Amino acid sequence: MRYVSCYRQPLRTIARHMTQEHSSQLSEELLSQLIARGDLRSFARGERLITEGAVSDSLYILVTGELKVFTGDAKGRELIYNFLAPGEFFGEMLLDGGPRSASVKAVVASQCVVVDHAEIRSFMKAYPEFAECLALKLIERLRHATQQLKALALDGVYERTVVLLNEVAVHEGDIRVIPPTLTQQEIADRVGATREMINHVLRELTRGGFLAKGEERRMVITKELPKHW
Repeated sequence: MRYVSCYRQPLRTIARHMTQEHSSQLSEELLSQLIARGDLRSFARGERLITEGAVSDSLYILVTGELKVFTGDAKGRELIYNFLAPGEFFGEMLLDGGPRSASVKAVVASQCVVVDHAEIRSFMKAYPEFAECLALKLIERLRHATQQLKALALDGVYERTVVLLNEVAVHEGDIRVIPPTLTQQEIADRVGATREMINHVLRELTRGGFLAKGEERRMVITKELPKHW
């Protein structure tokens, strides 16, 4: 992990890029002020930024790259909670001083601004609008977690898989394509199933004419996926 003083970076440029190119609840001015209080750190692909159970001591702002939020067990099995894009901030549960509730790992080489606990406390007092943004982000993530729990409890593997495929599908002209980076194992981790079960669902959708193999081994959604099988 490489540490770089954020003051050596063009703070306005970083903040402007994040607010213009990516979804963020923070204004450019607020983001610039927050970035100025932290350090810019680089993480290699596969490197873990946060480990579940560790002490919560910093807030992170993703500048470039992509991160995975997940939990795992001793057997190496994972349950993926979310993927984070640039402009997202995370680690906000440091406010109660409790342990981290999930792990965060870099999917690709990534950069984050890391702001320590004391700076976040003083920043909230100086900028009440940041406290409001933080509360809204917590509510957003609570809603997301509630939906995940609801799906795991009430929906079958097929229904959860279809929801995920529709979420990640990218429009290319008149067709929708599943990114080739989304493997069967990753789908399984994200919907809480085994790879074998996901393989079965995808095979049945292909047999039914809803999915087809495109170029570069990509999956193409050929027609609307049935909500129930």
